[in-house]
Amino acid sequence: MSMFQELLSLAAGASLTLTLSADAKTGRMTINVIPRPHKDGDEPALAKALSLTATPQEFDEGFVAALQGYREARQSLSDQVEATREVLEAAKLASVRKATDANTKARADKPVPTQKPAVSSAPAPGPASGTDIDEDEPSPNVPRVQPQGVGEVADLFG
Repeated sequence: MSMFQELLSLAAGASLTLTLSADAKTGRMTINVIPRPHKDGDEPALAKALSLTATPQEFDEGFVAALQGYREARQSLSDQVEATREVLEAAKLASVRKATDANTKARADKPVPTQKPAVSSAPAPGPASGTDIDEDEPSPNVPRVQPQGVGEVADLFG
């Protein structure tokens, strides 16, 4: 494959940024191929840049092979990430199914509660209407409460 065919194959999986710098003293160049993740949330490891430093002659001889190896490694990693996502999704579905089955079984094993007869909360019968009620006499059904401190004399001196 030519260099641009390899770049096309790489760019099909992610947007790429290429940077090129040269060191005139050593006669070497550095080329960075930086993939930009897609908006749908590519795996961060797939954004790892390829950074190569070599002479122009070494790039002529091996740059395409380096791009091909990088593309294949990215593809392999992408395949592994996708396989891991599929396994995790299957495990999640199995867990939900298991919890649903356990909940259904627990409900089936639990007896249906029977309704208890209603208890009347009506007040206890008091004196019949028209009966004379003596306010000073305590009623046998109503407790008489004496407020604290009423009718008592405090001994201040001793």
